Amino acid sequence: MATNPIRDVDLRARALVQDMVASMRHAILSVYDAANGYPHLSRIAAQADRDGVPMALLSEIAAHTHLLEANPRAGLLIEATQATKGDAMAQPRMTLQVVARRLPRDGSEHAARLDRWIAHNPKARAYAQLPDFHFWRLEPHGGLLNAGFGQAYYLQPADLKKPPTENGRGE
Repeated sequence: MATNPIRDVDLRARALVQDMVASMRHAILSVYDAANGYPHLSRIAAQADRDGVPMALLSEIAAHTHLLEANPRAGLLIEATQATKGDAMAQPRMTLQVVARRLPRDGSEHAARLDRWIAHNPKARAYAQLPDFHFWRLEPHGGLLNAGFGQAYYLQPADLKKPPTENGRGE
């Protein structure tokens, strides 16, 4: 009889998840393309919002943006960013089921988000302020962390968000 390969999420797994989201600069987004009945995958610019939730900076003209507008449920693949040697299949990665929501482009919250984004990716200054680029919040509803051989964990939304700090905002 095979044993269950899925472990209970512990502090180490939760820290790895939060570190992977905090350090990501890109991810693979999978959205459903109803016109042909297959998933559509794209490598996207991605970072963590101040509370640790993934967000993307997407152009209105991109195919994945139109598909998200039609169906906001998507998959997100995030890989560990540290340079490591050895078998790529032994490296940490996680898949998340997310619901995408376009964020407003006005107000102080947008300006602060844009400043944080450019601070983490200065080259984004060239396109981040173009009128067709919008931030999308990719709210996790669950997922799977593969932290290496024999280290799999089902994730809940709370496993991804940073715990609140003294100011209550996860910063």
